[in-house]
Amino acid sequence: MKSALLGTKLLLLAIICPQIAVAALTEPVALGGKSKDLVPDCLLYYSTHQNPGYVLLVEKSTQKAYLYRSDNVEHPVKIYPCSTGENKGPKSNKDDKRTPEGVYFITNSFKERNLPSIYGARASAIDYPNPRDRKLGRRGYGIWVHGTNEILRPWDTNGCIVFRNEDIIELSGYTGERHTPVIITQKINFVEKKELQRERAELRKFVTDWLEAWSQRHIDLYMSFYCKEFMATGKGWRQWRAYKRRLSEKYGKIDVTIANLQVLRENGIVLAKFDQTYRANGFFSVGEKRLYLQKRGPEWKIIDEFFKKKRELARRGVPSKLQRDRELLAIKRLISSWQEAWQEKDLQRYMASYSEDFFAHGLDRDGWKRHKFEINKRYGQIRVSISNLKIKLLSPERATVYFDQDYSSDKYHDRGRKTIQLIKRDGKWNIKTETWVMLGGGKRRQEGAPRTKSF
Repeated sequence: MKSALLGTKLLLLAIICPQIAVAALTEPVALGGKSKDLVPDCLLYYSTHQNPGYVLLVEKSTQKAYLYRSDNVEHPVKIYPCSTGENKGPKSNKDDKRTPEGVYFITNSFKERNLPSIYGARASAIDYPNPRDRKLGRRGYGIWVHGTNEILRPWDTNGCIVFRNEDIIELSGYTGERHTPVIITQKINFVEKKELQRERAELRKFVTDWLEAWSQRHIDLYMSFYCKEFMATGKGWRQWRAYKRRLSEKYGKIDVTIANLQVLRENGIVLAKFDQTYRANGFFSVGEKRLYLQKRGPEWKIIDEFFKKKRELARRGVPSKLQRDRELLAIKRLISSWQEAWQEKDLQRYMASYSEDFFAHGLDRDGWKRHKFEINKRYGQIRVSISNLKIKLLSPERATVYFDQDYSSDKYHDRGRKTIQLIKRDGKWNIKTETWVMLGGGKRRQEGAPRTKSF
């Protein structure tokens, strides 16, 4: 009788307000009359140095976002209305106006004073495209979780996840860079709590057994955790097995430890993400490991693996002086070319110095290009001089460049300290972000000249 009455109410609700009705239908439907025993199947395990941690779960079908605490997956802390891409389906191309689907992490956060007005009161970037996205050929970038100064409307973004300003400010108190997961899915799948607990134990054991097989150098057992179609760094299953066997013979005893394990799922794909420390005779590395798992028959198998080094120090030759000199020369050439293109107002060559995921001063790469285009139109001549150049190599793929910059045009002059963060991809150094702090002596040469800094 009660279920019939509920069905009648939902039917009436669907006629009066279809969007609210859809949202109501996606709340946990009781199994045996016990809705409290239902939990999202994506929140498998979450261990972090931030205790408790939080997870943001975005459901595109209802335009709702659920904030969960890692120690209480039964009840969300709060449910927020949100807006996602105006086109349906997961993002696959630049400018397709779709929101990606999968497990992502916040990489950078910004307050209103550092943002263009379209981002509202707060904004956080997520790591789309992540390594698996790039491997699968998914393109595009600049997917953010941000506020809005406009009325929030469903399915009304270019791909970002948008909240009301008051909600994004509240959410910013729960989220943090590099460790807060943002799970984006078409529809949340709810399961019984005991089923989630069973899978949680099963997957934690999978990671533990995989780690033990690797540490003990049982290569055949270790490879049994991988699907036969597995491929990483250009190596198929057989090449990966041969590669791991060579390493085990080269280093002998190895010690591998993990920390901050997170096990999360979206659309049948499980991500096991953790910090990994690897020690062997003459070799030491620390980084972030991501294992992507999928059910193959009754068993879980690794379908993808990615490792991002935080630090890698080969105790024998770290790195060679020749290699270091080559990198320093390549970076100096990049800065010289960037400076020359800037002065010549050669926008195409200037922008070639920037990475696809560049972000600075509240602007992504496209915004930065538009900003420089306007500056080039405004000023007749531009002169940029650089002094006190210093380069710090942080890793084989990352470097920081510092210098004093003197910028002048026919209408404007300033002097400041610039810091540029570089990243190396596909053998090429590019600018990932930059900051600028004014030093004494800057002044406008003409009354009423624009206040825009040179950057």
